[in-house]
Amino acid sequence: MEKISLYESRAAGYTRVSNCFVDHFMTEANEAQIKIYLYLLRSVSSGEDISVPSIADRFNYTERDILRSLIYWDKRGLITLDFDEDRNVRGICLNEVKKPGSFEAGFKDVVSPTGTAVSAAPTGSQQLSVSDEAPAEVPAARPFYSADRIREFKEDQNVSALLFTAEMYMKRPLSSSDLNSIMYIYDGLHFSPSLMEFLIAYCVDSGHRSMRYVETVALDWHAKNITTVEEARYETENNRGEYYEVLKAFGLSGRNPVQSEIEYIRRWKDEYGFSSDLIIEAVNRTMSAISKPSFKYADSILLRWKNKNISDMSAVKKDDEERKDQKGKAPARDKGGTPLSTKFQNFIERDYNFSELEKRFARN
Repeated sequence: MEKISLYESRAAGYTRVSNCFVDHFMTEANEAQIKIYLYLLRSVSSGEDISVPSIADRFNYTERDILRSLIYWDKRGLITLDFDEDRNVRGICLNEVKKPGSFEAGFKDVVSPTGTAVSAAPTGSQQLSVSDEAPAEVPAARPFYSADRIREFKEDQNVSALLFTAEMYMKRPLSSSDLNSIMYIYDGLHFSPSLMEFLIAYCVDSGHRSMRYVETVALDWHAKNITTVEEARYETENNRGEYYEVLKAFGLSGRNPVQSEIEYIRRWKDEYGFSSDLIIEAVNRTMSAISKPSFKYADSILLRWKNKNISDMSAVKKDDEERKDQKGKAPARDKGGTPLSTKFQNFIERDYNFSELEKRFARN
């Protein structure tokens, strides 16, 4: 069979498709998903506005088909969907196409090939709920800033210096999604440039260069009404000591805590209201019971203490004594929870007529 020569006649407008997409993503996607992704590439390169209804009309699909395709590519990491407070799609950002498995676990650094986000104007029939198919980790009211708004934002002298500093810390150019996050923290959460610089430095120093992680920490500080560098420094110094103390008790020293571990520790401190000595006691009991680190197991111990209103070590010891006494008094039970009788109680007593028995044996 003769080889086919592949060539092109370069037109005025064209759409570039990543080889990585062709090699690793296109073969696994269905026809609708491929069409929608290619159309997003075409739209972002031309700068035209789109909406879910307009895409549905163009390809003769239902609007739900379009949403399913968008959610599919969001889960694969090729796009990032931005939602309003009613969980309706209001923006789409095309990410850098990377080989599957190369995305940072837990966070996705989103990069638009042209540095421009695709705008999906939330008007008319565009107001569609994505229901339970939408990604779980969607900020409730995170604004989506247009390319024009970001350009205005970058013209601010203070912001320009901040962006330069952020790139130095991140050791890479900022993507359009990075800029959206920084603008949200600066404009939406009202962080000062000095507080933002401290925030980014703290996250990078903790081993996290994802802007999504930076935004998560910023939201936590905002909820705690942290507005100055001094307050942030006090918070981070206290937190670091708590985190490393728990990791050390688990035998995990020598590394930074991951996000799930931080969430457990903050829950034990803020939601359950436990002091460090009770948390470490629960960790020590976890290691004694199962001989391996388990934040989930430690959480079950602390949750039981919380439900019993235990707040100090004396109350823990009292609870231990009560449990010990109850265990000693409690009768043995079968698998169904029914108390087991003793061997003497299991013996069935019978009434015997010994005279009748003698007569019976005599006849034999």
